[in-house]
Amino acid sequence: MNISRNLKLLRVLLQMRQLKPTFVSFNSLNACNSACPMCAVWRQDEEKLSVAEIVPIVKELKKTGFLVMEISGGEPFLREDIYDIFAALDDSGFLYTTATNGTLLTPEGIERLKKARGLLQLAVSMDSLDPSTYARLRGRDFLPVVLRNLELLLAADLPFPVKVNLVMNRLNYKETDNFLEFVTKKGICLSVFPVNQGVGFSHRHSDPQFTPTEDERQQMAEIFRNLADKRRSGEPLWEYSAFYELAAQYVLGKPVGPCDAGNLYIDLNADGQIAPCLDHEGVGDIRLTNMENLWTALRRCQPAISECSCKTPCCYTCTYNISLTARNSGAFMLETARMKLRQMLRGR
Repeated sequence: MNISRNLKLLRVLLQMRQLKPTFVSFNSLNACNSACPMCAVWRQDEEKLSVAEIVPIVKELKKTGFLVMEISGGEPFLREDIYDIFAALDDSGFLYTTATNGTLLTPEGIERLKKARGLLQLAVSMDSLDPSTYARLRGRDFLPVVLRNLELLLAADLPFPVKVNLVMNRLNYKETDNFLEFVTKKGICLSVFPVNQGVGFSHRHSDPQFTPTEDERQQMAEIFRNLADKRRSGEPLWEYSAFYELAAQYVLGKPVGPCDAGNLYIDLNADGQIAPCLDHEGVGDIRLTNMENLWTALRRCQPAISECSCKTPCCYTCTYNISLTARNSGAFMLETARMKLRQMLRGR
């Protein structure tokens, strides 16, 4: 990374420590070429903001103080203009990340990614290394395509990290060690988080095949606790160790604590609505309402957010991982430095 980006990251960490508005999760479209049974996004009406609409929104959010945007979907690379969105973020000074199912990446597109100056990391969601389990979890038999495209990404000498996302659930939790071995051999990181079931505004979906037995809950919780230990010891795991400990609590149905939705982070929906997070309805269309008024509306959501964190909590990396990192930034930086050093030594 260059000096300018490192300084921007330092500013992000300092702003996070102060629990100021920092992160925007942008659901860039409600469309996907996968049909994951755990997800609700692809079941919705296909909506998306145009680039012409996104440009002033990005400027407004940056002026408000936000520094980092997570670009998700649906599948963001279904948008032929996704690189124009990256350019708009670069022009505004935003840092950003993106997550993809990895099916639509091409050599030409990967080459264009090298021009995305503010891109901090690209995550490829896989969920299983077994073809039949992958097809069951993703709704489509795309695993060979994803593995091929991952190799293209890793061979491209990109100026940002690539990682693999694993949504742990009762159908794939026994693959966790295999995934960690897989990414270690490739010199990249693994991101692991529990499946979030229940009724949510945009992302969560209830499917009985993901309902674990008590024994499965205990086994998944133990795996998350082991991941916390492995992260602290320097294994290539993306999240802060405290997040994995919290995930263990989550899969056991135990309290996960207060939520920073509508404060440290907010959500920008595909229809222009600003929401406290991806599981709450919007409070207003940013194309029609300025952020000052939207912030007033977000403040009114805090009782509902508190109730949600108690009765129907989530455990997404775009929520609790950010919150825990904000409150433990020193420990997070030390853990990450240990992990990076171990990767470098292994590379030698």
